[in-house]
Amino acid sequence: MTRQSNHLLAAMLAVTLLAAGCGRFSAGTDQPPPPRQARSEVQRGPVTLSVEVEPADAALSQRPKLTLAIDYAEGVSVKMPVFGEKLGDFRVLDVRRPLPQLKDGRKIERQILTLEPTRTGQFEIFPIPVTFTDTSQQGHGKKHSLQTEPLVVKVTTVVASKQPSLDELRGQTPPIGLPAHRLFLLLAIGSALFLAGGGILAWWLLWGRQKAVAKKILTAREIASLELDRLLEDKLAQRDVKLFYVELTGIVRRYIEKTKGIRAPEQTTEEFLHEIARRKTFSTEENRRMKYFLEAADLVKFAAHRPEDEDVEASCHRAKEFIDYEQEEEEEEVVA
Repeated sequence: MTRQSNHLLAAMLAVTLLAAGCGRFSAGTDQPPPPRQARSEVQRGPVTLSVEVEPADAALSQRPKLTLAIDYAEGVSVKMPVFGEKLGDFRVLDVRRPLPQLKDGRKIERQILTLEPTRTGQFEIFPIPVTFTDTSQQGHGKKHSLQTEPLVVKVTTVVASKQPSLDELRGQTPPIGLPAHRLFLLLAIGSALFLAGGGILAWWLLWGRQKAVAKKILTAREIASLELDRLLEDKLAQRDVKLFYVELTGIVRRYIEKTKGIRAPEQTTEEFLHEIARRKTFSTEENRRMKYFLEAADLVKFAAHRPEDEDVEASCHRAKEFIDYEQEEEEEEVVA
């Protein structure tokens, strides 16, 4: 064999080994692929509708999240869909509706569903329809509808595919004898541990009972007042006035939910005002004040309005008035 042939053979061998090494490096990363996201987005006129399920590849023990988002322009009235206890092969455990967002003159509303799979396999979530009315000058008040595309979600199990067999079980192992001194030592250690554990348990039960007796029972009004005092002491309005108004209205809404039975945190301002007016929760004058209070807060949260110090102080005073309203009818609640 010539010297030129030897050089050619050595070069081919080096390329082969390099390629094999690169392949092992790529395969040895052991990084699992990121979970797929089932997503659909459709648009009709001034309305954009999107739906997303994450993760799209879920284990049977997981609870996927379905997020439905409706992005529409001013002058459009949207009717949000209503979900039942089931969505295809999934159970609907929870439906959450965050506060709407305003961005570049458009409004974004979301519904977040917590799903629970009932079995494994590949399932299809059927299209979700949405209707809207275009009340703008160009829309002439016409009603329209659009729907998402169907989504595919895969549900797997972490249980191994190989089933255990009784034939693989081993026979019972005979007992192993212990020397007398070791047995006495083990009994002594066990008795000491038992007594120590009993003492710790008795102390824990006594401490827990004293703590339960010492715990103060607070009313819903007292809880809301404490939350309001902490918010004012934190001086959040000086650092982030938008977040301050989110926290302030949240305190009032949670208080009304506990005392009046209205699901205030899950409703928009318009829905909430309509509900308290329908139930006659407050007097006509208080309804009017509540309307001004929430609409002023929405201007700060969603329209980038910058309130003056006097406006912030007036909103805090108004929130305290709502918390103290009809104090004698407030039901007692225990803080968990």
